[in-house]
Amino acid sequence: MERAEKVTRKSLNLREEMMMKDLKLAGLESERSIIEVDGVALGGREIILMGGPCAVESSIQMQESAATVKRAGGKVLRGGVFKPRTSPYSFQGLGLEGVNYLVQAAKEQGLLCVTEVVDTTSLDLVLDKVDLLQIGARNMQNFELLKLAGKVNKPIILKRGLSATVEEWLLAAEYILSAGNSQVILCERGIRTFEPSTRNTLDLSSVGVAKELTHLPVIVDPSHAAGRRDLISALSKAAIAGGADGLLIEMHPNPDEAVSDGPQSLTPEQFLTLARELGGVARSVERVFNFAETADTLESLRAQIDQIDQNIISGLAERMQIVRKLSDQKRLDRVKDTNREKDIIQRLVNLAEDLDLPSDLVRKLYPLIFEFGVQTQIKSKLKQEPKLSQSFYNLGSK
Repeated sequence: MERAEKVTRKSLNLREEMMMKDLKLAGLESERSIIEVDGVALGGREIILMGGPCAVESSIQMQESAATVKRAGGKVLRGGVFKPRTSPYSFQGLGLEGVNYLVQAAKEQGLLCVTEVVDTTSLDLVLDKVDLLQIGARNMQNFELLKLAGKVNKPIILKRGLSATVEEWLLAAEYILSAGNSQVILCERGIRTFEPSTRNTLDLSSVGVAKELTHLPVIVDPSHAAGRRDLISALSKAAIAGGADGLLIEMHPNPDEAVSDGPQSLTPEQFLTLARELGGVARSVERVFNFAETADTLESLRAQIDQIDQNIISGLAERMQIVRKLSDQKRLDRVKDTNREKDIIQRLVNLAEDLDLPSDLVRKLYPLIFEFGVQTQIKSKLKQEPKLSQSFYNLGSK
């Protein structure tokens, strides 16, 4: 068994070495690339949320979508104006009219915007209007389009092909890089498998593999992977936990009336709910996402407080689990460490003052937390060692 694992590991290493020879520009460097566009940094500590409809349909639709993305803390408005569809009878997009709706809506809300290009004509049409360009799954190996994208000075979101291997995906990125454009963002959007319960199968392992082999930012599109809106929230959270630098999510003001991909599009309310929950997931992997709903209604403010309270209790529960483990490392007569408690309180007081939090709150709260921790450790220690329990009892009765 052990020999088989060594052989497999050796084979994988050889495969990766062969791949790296061709990834002359996309290959992992000493530092990861951060692609910055007008103050929005993709590949940094902050998780970047992109949202909007699959297809641009009207000015009002895009204005409503942009407002929702802004409220959610998103930074990029998405919308398709050229739609490469499986059926020639499906909606193909509004073209230049749609570009204008997209750009104007994004501008009104202070958002960046991204749309897909499919050929030379569409590239020339949107190049000076949008902030980011997308090459879709069906064009991942359109090598002439990749070369064209490599000659422009705009970030390119490169989606993984429907049945493409990670190697093929990364080599497609290499085409863009080798043509002169260093601003490539990889996007995992699910691949075709034998599983029919979802539109595609979201390959989150590809996020880890891509980050292992390249320096490029990696985002995830859970909408095209799932093909159904009820899975988007779970897949989005899993993507962040798995190391994704951002999310590209389909959201429509009225999905039931969408001309394209309505079943996999979130409603504005669902989009906001998901955004509200992303911060906790981001913090768990030492990343940041700032939910920024500006409509300070009583309901929204209470929802924010409820989420913060939940995080506080979860943090305290985690702290107490560690405190219980500490009892194994201490003698019974040294459970309470007064000097360390003073140091912790002073450090937290300084932090509170930096964050404009009343320092008295820390001074009143933490002694209670410490005392509860000490009592918990004592009980744990006495439970583990019954003889100590009797001695401790006798000492207290004198």
